[in-house]
Amino acid sequence: MLAIITSAGMILLMNGCAATGARDGDAGRSEAPAPEAAEQTPEAGAMPVAPTDEEVMYRIFAAEYLGSEGDFESAVADYLEAAMISEDPAIARRATRVAYAAEAWQQAAMAADRWALLDPSNVAAHESAAIAMLLVGDYLGAEYQIIKILDLMGDSTEAWMKVSNMLSQAGSPENADEMLGQILAARESVDNAYALFARSQLAARSKDLNRAFELARQAVELSPERVEFLTWAGRLALNLQLTETGLEYVRRAWELEPEDHDLSLAYADLLARHGQEEEARTVMREMPQSPDVMLSRILFELRAQEREAADKLYAQFEQMNFEDTQAKVFFQAQAAEALGYFRQAIGFYGQVESGDRALAAAIRVAELKAMEGDIPAARQELVRLREGNNPVIVEESWLAEARILREAGRREESFQVLDDALGSMPDSIAILYSHALLAAELGWVDIAESDLRVVIAAQPENAAALNALGYTLADQTERYGEAEALIRQAYILQPDEPSIIDSMGWVTFRLGRLEEAIQFLQKAWQLDKNPEIAAHLGEVLWVSGKRDAAMAVWREGLAVDSSNMVLVETLERLGASP
Repeated sequence: MLAIITSAGMILLMNGCAATGARDGDAGRSEAPAPEAAEQTPEAGAMPVAPTDEEVMYRIFAAEYLGSEGDFESAVADYLEAAMISEDPAIARRATRVAYAAEAWQQAAMAADRWALLDPSNVAAHESAAIAMLLVGDYLGAEYQIIKILDLMGDSTEAWMKVSNMLSQAGSPENADEMLGQILAARESVDNAYALFARSQLAARSKDLNRAFELARQAVELSPERVEFLTWAGRLALNLQLTETGLEYVRRAWELEPEDHDLSLAYADLLARHGQEEEARTVMREMPQSPDVMLSRILFELRAQEREAADKLYAQFEQMNFEDTQAKVFFQAQAAEALGYFRQAIGFYGQVESGDRALAAAIRVAELKAMEGDIPAARQELVRLREGNNPVIVEESWLAEARILREAGRREESFQVLDDALGSMPDSIAILYSHALLAAELGWVDIAESDLRVVIAAQPENAAALNALGYTLADQTERYGEAEALIRQAYILQPDEPSIIDSMGWVTFRLGRLEEAIQFLQKAWQLDKNPEIAAHLGEVLWVSGKRDAAMAVWREGLAVDSSNMVLVETLERLGASP
């Protein structure tokens, strides 16, 4: 399996070398020559010796092999060398990711700087360089990269949010604030309101919400027409329990853009959560009454436990005419489903015959039939979908059939369906990934590992696959070092994904680093009240002697889903009764 990963990974990067020529660097930035270049002068007429493809290939091969053996320090060094001698930004990008995964920040800064030099219009390259430089204390270098990002993105809310996120790595709020001042000074034309907004973001990241709110308030005073400033000030006020003030800011934003669908629904939700249900209903009534808004209104009444009002809206929905009839029946189906009218929902979904929603509707028909207990009819629906030649529809139908069987507790049958699917679509990454996850669930680690390594070979930065393989190794083997390396790569790619943070916690627990594990798992639990995360966090707390805290977490998890297999098994194994 190692050979497959190494070869495929190398071929992918080599193809990048062949397809991508050298790109012009930043003419405004001088680079100090390497010592060798400074000391040696080529003979007259001699051409500089360029690195060969073989040299680059060798470095990549060595890096992949060393990484697979757990020698991350050497792997980082070889990837960095490959990046420095290649003109392909894809290799510098990969070197950056590998260095990030190993938390080798000095090398990450060098690799990302090379990436940004080879691909100067790539915001991600400059962002990676800035963060790594901040982590090693190279504030001047980081400042340069941040200014390049602002040059590329312009003065926008998104750009300044990105800047504040990067500056939060500057070691201290004082460092971050000083750097922000220098960046603002270098961009004299920047709107003062954006400067205040950026400072507010920084203050919020350092947990100084009072200062963050004051700065946001000042930004709103300077630019009262900017919706993003108003909503930010509103969020901060609500976090500070300044309910009326927070709602007022969001109301002002909504009044500026009443046609903004998402903003209107968010405002209505805020009103409802703060006890102002009638005001929330008014906001939704005043919105353009599209099919999805009607669905939102029905769901709102159900959450408010106003079943009669929900049924009245459902009947009203039926009488309404919309230009997009396919959208109407699709959202009617969802409303019927929410109200428990499964037969009607199936009928509505069956009327969705075209457009982007047709496949989702067809799959949902099968799932609803399965929920009613008629699994043979559900499977027949999916087999019918496979009679066409559309590969997307065929793939989704296989996945849906396997999912239905798994949810019915027929996991080995589900696995057989995925086996058959791979026979029909051997190149489907989605099917192979599902095959791997189910194998892991069944305890067939060898199959799961084999499948996931093929996925990773094809997609080296597939965070879900990296996480799945790492978690499987951490949970069902004792290969904890290898597991941590895989999960850490996923964490670098998606640091805010709860399932990956949970895996980081689980593998650090397996490695005996209990306090670190608790920190990861508590963060995952805050982001996602998933019973499996509750099982993991509770177990680490239990083993750490914090049994009351463990019981409290488990009770919360059981309240979400008392039948969750991982949580139930954990409680039985530990003999705990929350």
